[in-house]
Amino acid sequence: MKRARMVLLAALLTVVSITAVPADGTLIDAVKHRESERQIAMIRADVPALEDIFAEDVTYIHSNGLAQTRAGLIAMLTKRELRYLNFDVEEAEYREYGGTVVCTGMQSISLTSSGKPFTSNSRYTIVYATIAGRPRVVAYQSTLLPEIVKQEKQDTTRGE
Repeated sequence: MKRARMVLLAALLTVVSITAVPADGTLIDAVKHRESERQIAMIRADVPALEDIFAEDVTYIHSNGLAQTRAGLIAMLTKRELRYLNFDVEEAEYREYGGTVVCTGMQSISLTSSGKPFTSNSRYTIVYATIAGRPRVVAYQSTLLPEIVKQEKQDTTRGE
């Protein structure tokens, strides 16, 4: 029993050290790490991780305009009404303002919505604020890219 407690304590300390703002790193480095954690948690519908990553009062706006609270987003993910399959971040820029980091970029997300497959090519803005010593998402919004932007992006990728 004592060994089990020690293993549990070591695991908890590892999680805390991973998600805390590193003393020797930058807040941007911590947010980049949190972004990876967020994507994995959303794919897995990992409720404890999602509750830790998203601030309690987060505003999450999907590319279709649906605005949700943390509870609403997590419910949708756990019920599998929305299922993220893959995140492909094509560009990301991070800017720090005090204890806040704003990330903007372009992404392609493979998902299912109400059981129907969908690929979301979008620009996004995500805001992380330091809360209780950890970066947490306080705002997220994505906007679908029009077809012309997707075509220009493909042409640039192919060198045309």
